[in-house]
Amino acid sequence: MGSTHNDRHWARTLAAAGAALATLAAGLLVAGTADAATMRDPFERSIQNGNPGLWTNVGTITFSNGKKYENMAQSLGVVDRVNGKNTYCIEADTLYTGTTGDWGDWTDERTKPDAQRLAWLTDRHNDDRDDLTQAAIAGLIHQKLDPMGNEYLNGLRQLGWADGPSWDTYTAKMNSLWTEAVNGTPKDLDMQYQYTTGKRKGTINVGIQNGNRAYIAGVQYTATLNGPAVFDQTGTNKIGGTTTNSAQHVAWTATGNGEVTPVFKYKVPKAAKLESPNQNLMTDKDPETVSKNITFQVQANFKPTIQSDQSDHRIEYGHAPEDDLTWHVDPTGGDWIQGATIKSTGTLYYFANKPVEGRTTVSDGVKAATATAAGDRDGATSHVDASSITMDPGFVKTHPGATPSSLPATGWYTWVWRITPDMQDANMRQYLPADYDWSDNVLDAETTLHARSMQPTITSSVSAAYKTDQSKVTGADGTERPAVQIGSTAASDKTDVVYLEKGSVIRDQVTLGVADINGDGKTDTADWLHTKNGQGEGRETEANQITIRVNGALYGGMTREQAEQAQKDAASGKTVELPKQAVKLATTTFTTNKAGDYLLSSRKGEKPAGVWKAENGIDLTNLPSGYATFVYDIANRDQDTKSQTGIEPSRDYPFAKDVHEAPFTADETIMTRLTPKLDSTVSGKTVKPGETTVDRLVVAKTNEKDVWPTYPQSNVTEGETPKGTPLSLDFHGVLYKVSDDPAAAIEQTDTVPDNAVKVHETDIKDVTGFGTYSTDSFTLTEAGTYAWHWTMTPSLAGDQNHNPLAALAWRQLTHGKVQHAFGLASEIVRVRKPETPKCEVSTRSQGEVTMENGRADLHDELLLRNCEQAAKAEFELWKQTNGGDQSGDVLITVTGKVDAKDGIHSPTVTVKETGTYYWREKVYDRTGKLISYGDARKPNETVTVKEKPLASTGTGVLPAVAAGMLLAGLGAAFALRNRRRA
Repeated sequence: MGSTHNDRHWARTLAAAGAALATLAAGLLVAGTADAATMRDPFERSIQNGNPGLWTNVGTITFSNGKKYENMAQSLGVVDRVNGKNTYCIEADTLYTGTTGDWGDWTDERTKPDAQRLAWLTDRHNDDRDDLTQAAIAGLIHQKLDPMGNEYLNGLRQLGWADGPSWDTYTAKMNSLWTEAVNGTPKDLDMQYQYTTGKRKGTINVGIQNGNRAYIAGVQYTATLNGPAVFDQTGTNKIGGTTTNSAQHVAWTATGNGEVTPVFKYKVPKAAKLESPNQNLMTDKDPETVSKNITFQVQANFKPTIQSDQSDHRIEYGHAPEDDLTWHVDPTGGDWIQGATIKSTGTLYYFANKPVEGRTTVSDGVKAATATAAGDRDGATSHVDASSITMDPGFVKTHPGATPSSLPATGWYTWVWRITPDMQDANMRQYLPADYDWSDNVLDAETTLHARSMQPTITSSVSAAYKTDQSKVTGADGTERPAVQIGSTAASDKTDVVYLEKGSVIRDQVTLGVADINGDGKTDTADWLHTKNGQGEGRETEANQITIRVNGALYGGMTREQAEQAQKDAASGKTVELPKQAVKLATTTFTTNKAGDYLLSSRKGEKPAGVWKAENGIDLTNLPSGYATFVYDIANRDQDTKSQTGIEPSRDYPFAKDVHEAPFTADETIMTRLTPKLDSTVSGKTVKPGETTVDRLVVAKTNEKDVWPTYPQSNVTEGETPKGTPLSLDFHGVLYKVSDDPAAAIEQTDTVPDNAVKVHETDIKDVTGFGTYSTDSFTLTEAGTYAWHWTMTPSLAGDQNHNPLAALAWRQLTHGKVQHAFGLASEIVRVRKPETPKCEVSTRSQGEVTMENGRADLHDELLLRNCEQAAKAEFELWKQTNGGDQSGDVLITVTGKVDAKDGIHSPTVTVKETGTYYWREKVYDRTGKLISYGDARKPNETVTVKEKPLASTGTGVLPAVAAGMLLAGLGAAFALRNRRRA
């Protein structure tokens, strides 16, 4: 056996020597460096210096460029190790002769990606001594980097491996290693940032990818955070780790605000190339550090703010000062940190006057309430209503009963919001700067007017109500004068009065307004309360103002002195009370929801806002003469707010206080002029000719409360108060003869009839009060009917420019004619004629008359006594129908007229019926005037007409009766017979 081994050893040595020459020629064996090891024994199954690889069988390989290796065995694997790194041949058609040349980076851009993968592969298998593995790596290097590599590999395939695997096994290994290189070679570092809690927390999502952008596991890396942040895992700005086959999420937390730049580093082997004049070699260098960074903003805290605007900048009693908040951030502090819920405390301040933004501070107001709101993001909103408002104890102590919806007074309420760390929950304080203190201070948008109540005002003007009155009154002199006179302060009474005739329309004009509760210098709907539907931002219009009730009263029956003093007191600001004698004459009421001028009148046709209605027992057409004043009240208790606002009226709602217009304020006084009622009574209503009589004039009140007017005395010592002088009046009486007949009837008329003849006149002067005044006695000698007629004859001229006292007196006295009706019963005097015999008329009837031949002739006899004036007579014959009244009696005939003489008979009248008749005579004087008409059914005027009685023999009677009975029997029989036929 030993000799066989040697043979074989000799044979293989010769073969190895030939193969070595072929390998050097092919450039497959590379010396590496100048101090490369000498060739080892080729029979050690290694290529050179113990490097792993595979040998082929001996044969020839021819290249397309003409080069070839003849009858040589080829080796493929690691040709040498340089600085501990495997090196490989990359020029299959070039003979390797040494290591002359320089190592450098791989620069060919076309093959650089594959060179990088192969460098990673060689580095990964640098210590792998497997022949197949290293032969496959060498084959991949020829295939990917050598221009003749594929021709060479094709030649190797034809030669086949000596004592090695099959070619399919070899190529499978190549493919497996190439897949490993493609998948395992880092191509890029994928690096992104992601916020998880605002900008305060987040992750860096990092992974190393191959050329197919698949993540590579097992690559070690280091990372550094440059900026205000730390890694959660280490608590520092540095961390290290190993990649996996997915992106890794490296968590971080901001330690401040600003930019953070994370830098990630990892090592990647690099391809190196020996540029040689004989053949080039390839190896991998020590891994090179690759880094990548990104930059992002971090925020450890932020600066929240609030933009607020009250929901309604004008609220009324019953509503809370609600607020609408919108949360924002101060841009200088960064964005809102996600997950942070920030609280703010709002304080409601009360200001008596409207605060001015930028000038008014909270120290100028009174703390009224507080509220807390929270926001969890930029743009979040919060609403503050009554349920979230807490009243300040000090404010409630000062204003008992105050609640968010029952604020105590009209004024301005402003919300001021503040944000500080100590307001926050413990886990939320970290999100605010330690010294953060934000406040919005006093803003217009945060100020609302609270209208606890409105304050109506009322003034009135009688003169305005009457300025267009054109009514007239005709005076005693026949002159028409205005029935209304507006007074002047130039007059001596110095009063502001409108003078009216009795019966004038009662008028006043009131001006309703409101106080400027919001202090803007004007009065408008903002100063008025509104209905439920009219409350809220932008809905407070004039149309939605609440309706209020105004009550008015007219008090009268006062003197000039009382009115003058009351006007002076009212003008000086003193409290004016009505005197005890004042009488409530009329009242009115009206409702409105608008300010303005309103006419109040007793005449409905004028369509007033309110109609004056008389009090019980008062006649508006006959108000008491004297001074009267209008008084108005707008009281809380009279208002119907429950149905309008939902709130019951109270002491200070809907008005801050009741409104009372005191009596006798400016332009609120009227004076009803004196219009006395005249009457008179004669001392004797029926007198004889030559008898003396007097008339008594009665100057009476037309209203029991009438006041006699006065005017001030003149020539008064300076400083003294002038006493009132009663108005002095004159009256003129005229006695008229109406008829010569003392019994003549007189019809009452407003004027003296044309046929009345003035027979006497007299005057009663200087009447200064109501009462009875007598005339001098007078005598009437002629018979007839007389009547007195009185008129008032004022002597005042009314010159206001030159005689103010006379003017004052004139204004207080009616400008109309004062008289009584003509023909008053109390004013009639009848003067009797001398007594003469009275004409006596009667008749004498026939008494009883018997019918003759079915008729009776009737006549009457006229009896006259002292009737010289009688001229003609006629007679009426009546038949009495029953024993009752004469209403059913029948007039039979009226005879023609005959001369009226005593004892003359009436014309004969024939009647054909029995019964009771009576006569009535009529007597006329020469003028045809009826002077006498007899009464009905007088006994001496009655005539009874009877049937003539039958003969008194006995034989005559019975046959007649029998005959009657026979006729009656025949009639009955006839009737029955006829009935049977029926």
